[in-house]
Amino acid sequence: MVRVSPLRRLAGHRRVFQAALLVVLAAWALPSLAQDAAIGSNAEADQVAPASADVQGVTWEGIRKAAIVIAVFVVPMFVGSFLAKRLRMPDYGWKFALALGSLGAAAVIIGMGEIKLGPDLSGGITLIYEVENPGAVQPEAGADGQAAGDEPASEDAEAAGQDAPVDAEEDQAARPGMAGASADERMAALIKALTERVDPSGTKEVSIKKFGDGQIEIIIPKADEQELAAIERRIYTAGVLEFRITASPRFAKHQAAIQRARELPPGQNIVRMNNREVARWVEYDQKQFGTPDRAEAMGLVVRVVGDRPQALVMTDDDLNVTGEYLRSAAPSTDEMGRPAVSFVFNAQGAFRFRQLTAAHQPNPSGEKYNLGILLDNRLLSAPLLNAVISDQGIIEGLDSEEEVTFLVGILNAGSLPASLNKTPISRAQISPTLGQLTVERGKRALTISLVLVAAFMVFYYKWAGIISWLGLASNMLLILGCMVLIKAAFTLPGLAGLVLTVGMSVDANVLIYERIREELKRGAALRMAIRNGFNRASTTIIDSNVTNLITGIVIYKIAPDSVKGFGITLVLGIAMSVYTAVFLTRLVFDVAERRRWLTKMSMRHFIPETRFDFLGWRHVWITASLAVIGVGLAFTFLRGRDMLDIDFTGGSSITMVLKERTPYAEVFETLQGSPLRDQNLSLVAVGDSQTRYTVTTINDDVVAVEGMIAKALGDKLQTYRVDVENVQPIPGPAPAGATSWLEPRRTHWLAAGLSPISYVALLQEQPGTSDTETAAADDEAAAPPAEGGASEPPAQPPTTSDGSAASGVEATVNPPSTEAAPDNAGSPPPAESPAGSTGPSEMTGAEEAETGDAFAGGTSARIKFAVAGESGESSGVSFDTLSHLLQDALKAAGHADASFELSNPDYREGSIRSYEDWNVKLPLPESEARQVFDLLQASTNQKPVFPLSNKIGGRVAGRMAADATAAIVLCLIGIIGYVWFRFHGLFYGIAAVVALIHDVLVTLGFVALSSYVVEAVPPLASALMIDKFQINLVLVAAFLTIIGYSLNDTIVIFDRIREIKGKSPRLTRDMVNLAVNQTLARTILTSFTTLVSTVVLYIFGGEGIHAFAFALLVGFVAGCYSTIFIANPVLMWLMERFEGRPAPAKAAVPTAPARA
Repeated sequence: MVRVSPLRRLAGHRRVFQAALLVVLAAWALPSLAQDAAIGSNAEADQVAPASADVQGVTWEGIRKAAIVIAVFVVPMFVGSFLAKRLRMPDYGWKFALALGSLGAAAVIIGMGEIKLGPDLSGGITLIYEVENPGAVQPEAGADGQAAGDEPASEDAEAAGQDAPVDAEEDQAARPGMAGASADERMAALIKALTERVDPSGTKEVSIKKFGDGQIEIIIPKADEQELAAIERRIYTAGVLEFRITASPRFAKHQAAIQRARELPPGQNIVRMNNREVARWVEYDQKQFGTPDRAEAMGLVVRVVGDRPQALVMTDDDLNVTGEYLRSAAPSTDEMGRPAVSFVFNAQGAFRFRQLTAAHQPNPSGEKYNLGILLDNRLLSAPLLNAVISDQGIIEGLDSEEEVTFLVGILNAGSLPASLNKTPISRAQISPTLGQLTVERGKRALTISLVLVAAFMVFYYKWAGIISWLGLASNMLLILGCMVLIKAAFTLPGLAGLVLTVGMSVDANVLIYERIREELKRGAALRMAIRNGFNRASTTIIDSNVTNLITGIVIYKIAPDSVKGFGITLVLGIAMSVYTAVFLTRLVFDVAERRRWLTKMSMRHFIPETRFDFLGWRHVWITASLAVIGVGLAFTFLRGRDMLDIDFTGGSSITMVLKERTPYAEVFETLQGSPLRDQNLSLVAVGDSQTRYTVTTINDDVVAVEGMIAKALGDKLQTYRVDVENVQPIPGPAPAGATSWLEPRRTHWLAAGLSPISYVALLQEQPGTSDTETAAADDEAAAPPAEGGASEPPAQPPTTSDGSAASGVEATVNPPSTEAAPDNAGSPPPAESPAGSTGPSEMTGAEEAETGDAFAGGTSARIKFAVAGESGESSGVSFDTLSHLLQDALKAAGHADASFELSNPDYREGSIRSYEDWNVKLPLPESEARQVFDLLQASTNQKPVFPLSNKIGGRVAGRMAADATAAIVLCLIGIIGYVWFRFHGLFYGIAAVVALIHDVLVTLGFVALSSYVVEAVPPLASALMIDKFQINLVLVAAFLTIIGYSLNDTIVIFDRIREIKGKSPRLTRDMVNLAVNQTLARTILTSFTTLVSTVVLYIFGGEGIHAFAFALLVGFVAGCYSTIFIANPVLMWLMERFEGRPAPAKAAVPTAPARA
């Protein structure tokens, strides 16, 4: 009696196992898709909200939706039943209904929805946001890692309520997860959090990357204003959820904090005692709490600042229960049936929440505490605490279901590691990032490849080919319907991948048709041949596609967000391909045969029977592969970082302005003649004016790139028009001699944030500095800070737009004076003047002199910038740009050592936002200052306008690259596990993975080699259309496609090996050779159709998909080769090595005819 292992018995129930595996994979992937769908539905709800007020409109909308549901789901059932009776096929009623329902639903979804295109195909909207607190993401200046300006406030400052210096600390207090994180880690976390909010599934093709040191660039596919507004709200909403006990005069332990809070001036919100924060004023929702009197009656401590009421919340519990500890959030209702959000904490959050609520139970007199629930420093609700709560609760005070959906999405995505300024620096429509010509060429190539594949199938398989063409058309319809349903955006590589998915789905048809051919040769009747052909091929089709499905779902769940879209497209393509090949085409065949429309199947047969001994040459094949891989890896290491595209390395982005309208093609051709051609040049039109374009390049030297653009375009570039107004002396003693310069320089440097020690170091470097001045400065540095003044922050030299320290003179924002503060020193700056900067001085000359203006005796002026000859367009300059221009003018005028001061009422320190008006102060007499201004005008009026110039980060950070690597490893492990289970042997999985690694390494080597071919043999590179290819996200998608294709091919042969081996205890070389020969026709036909598509994409697809098509072309050839010459020899070697050497093969090779 033969004993069968439990594993083998379970594997025998393949359909049960496959169904269970699909359920597990779906359960793993669906939550992210559901979150994405919620975001999409929220945006739609925002758009239709105004119409919802019309009751009649809602009624008609409901009727329309009901009619659609009936048409899609009910009508097909009746039609299916009718067709089954009419065709006398009673068992096929549900099949007709399913086929008609699925195709009808896809058609309706496409008709009612919108096929969205990515920014590369249709353009989109680019948004550049600044981080509210630059210190949260910019490198720290202090030696101890503490950012300048974040030192603890003194006791006097605390008493006065001066909380401005600790804005960064306050901003990060609700984000304990980022404590101690570096600037790069915080920026990466911010980008990841934004991606989770805007595009959690990765199907919307939203690009988010670093732009400079404290900015984020977001490119969104084309959207209407309402949808864009909904997206922008998700972007700038910080989403910081906090749980705090509200202060109440009923409790004695709150009295001291309440008294201190009431002493604070209106602009100060932080309450400190004993050098620590104990409470905070926050705004509250008036709809929830009513008037201030009503709020106080509820037990809150209230004050009104302007027209905004605020409540006091305690922050002295040290538990910091925040949204960081949430496990999930979901829509719910409160006790009155009003919209609310329920939440559940994880274990750590539940412990903290229990501690917080347990410490604030009703006192002996029965008075209860209020638990304040805050979102972004705004009190939403404050329910009474009746008992200890641990792991769950609800958030009340929401206006509508749309608000609930929005908040659920924000909370599930997590809070932002740093807040963004609500108003973007730049918001502009852009043209397709690939260029219109490239897009048109790519679309044409995709159409040609589809037509060629369909034509070949009809030519080769005749009537059956027509059925396969119908199956391909159905496949495309279903995939497009699914993509529209989940609101996915198509990119050009995505469309190419879609075409290749359809091309690869031809493989299923080829398998089925070759199986039918085999049955017919054996003398089977047509009906039996069709049944056996489909049944026998279905096992192979499902096995090969399940392994691909594992790859797609792992990519979607683990890989970087930038390639998640590829994962979902792959999953949809696989599911629809199997459905159309196994179910829809089978249904057409059955109907045609039953109705006698199909009485025989004639198919062309060009591939002869083979009896080749493939394993006999295995040493040659493996040696050749190792040689190719070795050479490829050598070239890969030689190229090093040059192998990576801007997606991985980052670069620079420069927006330029032209004097006259110039077509895109002309501008691009001009720039192609510059050194930018070899630096991953990308050109995008901004708006429709044909005068503004954005250049993106891998070169991160912004100044150098600006120079290349200026040299290439010359006088075609627009220049600035600069006007200097209100030039007047600053009252006070004029600077005379070196000694009198000490005080202005000292005040300037200290105001700029330099400590006295740093001031001494800089002073000693200045020419003409006397020993007396240095000694005085040394004494000041050694002295402790004056009582009542905050300690000076560490030195932080000014930085340029590229992050490098500026040399020579220093420019500052007009800062608060560091002299002894008057009685109102604790008063906050005006609301319109951001922290860290003040507007133009409104004091009289006498007052300035009394307060010790560092530039007294110098000259002040107002500088206005505009674009020469351009109407309706405002284009100022940033602080860094004007600083460089002013430094150059001072140097040209012979005042290289002079300091200066720049100010604008809206400027915030560290911002790159451009302004048209700037106020400037110079420590020079009016006559000398006018000379500087004349030089500034002369030089600036010849300077090209670059409204936005900055470094940009890559779309793939180091951690994302690690995630991608982990995804690939997990894919390979999953493939090994499934193949092991299905083929009853670990070695099948290992052999398949070895073939996959072979294909990827060969393709990688050819990508590396392309650079040397271009440089060493230009004629050959030109003839073969080889460019200097680099690895970007598009090529990553190509590698993943290659893995799927090669795996599909390998599984087909392994399935035939399993069939031939049957119950034989050992695998022999004859069996392997026979399996390869029998499936050779199918391998050649599938490879031919796929290569036809790829060659067309490579030749006619244009630059947008040229590298993608090159990688696919190499990878598909390598995949076809490895399936036959690598996977099978490796499998045989493993079997011989670890399961015992089989009997030698016979001299003659297998004689069975070739079959698919």
